[in-house]
Amino acid sequence: MDVVTENISSIQLALGVKALLNLSVIGLNWQVMHKSFMGYFCISLAFLDLVQIVNISIIYWFTNFAILGFHITIYHIYLLLQISTLTYSILHWPVFIIAGLDFYWTFPFSKPLSLTRKAVYTASLALVWISAVMYVFFISDYDSEDSSSPVEHHSFFLIKSQCASLSLVVLAVITCVVIYCRSGFLSLFKPFRGESYTEESASFFFYNLDLDEGYFKKPILTYIAVCFIGTWFPFVCLQSVIMVFRIDVLPYLELNVPWLCFLNSFLIGAVYWHLNQDIAGLKHCEIPDGFCNWIFSPNPDCIKKALPDATSVTVAIIITP
Repeated sequence: MDVVTENISSIQLALGVKALLNLSVIGLNWQVMHKSFMGYFCISLAFLDLVQIVNISIIYWFTNFAILGFHITIYHIYLLLQISTLTYSILHWPVFIIAGLDFYWTFPFSKPLSLTRKAVYTASLALVWISAVMYVFFISDYDSEDSSSPVEHHSFFLIKSQCASLSLVVLAVITCVVIYCRSGFLSLFKPFRGESYTEESASFFFYNLDLDEGYFKKPILTYIAVCFIGTWFPFVCLQSVIMVFRIDVLPYLELNVPWLCFLNSFLIGAVYWHLNQDIAGLKHCEIPDGFCNWIFSPNPDCIKKALPDATSVTVAIIITP
């Protein structure tokens, strides 16, 4: 029982740190958290994590007690963890896809959140969670007997999560973008070709694009990559280390608000580039993101691109981590 008690103490600490981190990120970025499906899901995840740590703590403190005729023991902690682990492990791709469709349909993101969209987000959120729980109980290999057995209570640690596959896809896309835009990255930081300065927390980059270089879609993708990687570089490195060294992260810890915010920035950049690939038609757009404050501001000279005698255009990107 001492080993079981020690394990539960470690689980409590890990869940407590996760819950605190979730609430801190949401509190710091509350102004943008309620403007998209991803934000709604982050709020619901933080709430459920908080409820879970409270329930586990109550069971751990009282050890053995009865509620409405049900005898609650310390092994019900593993029952809760198994359910949450199975549920969290299958939500990465569905949430990623739904959030991507949400950004695509609501572009350019500056529209106020109407009551209809709030209702749709709430209904979608309920559908996602209910579907995941139904999958766990009726389709997956869930077995409550494993969680109540002192011999099998570690079995849920071996559950495979979708996080690894999604992380691999995102890192592969980032790598391909960097390779594809390598000339743009070099040109962006070449002396006398680009200028930059910092005012307070914002960084301003100006790049003079020669039209005879044949760059059209590439500059926009370059700027998006610079903004995204410049903000999330430590997190990208962390994900790379986890993937390269195959570090095992418990599934109930993998689905967290910082990870979802990382995916949120990735989706915003991908959707913006997909819908704004023509530098001549680039319009001013402020994109709500708690980490990357994307502000693309085209210079009026961009219009000259359409003229036969135009030789260059100038575009500015403002990065506010």
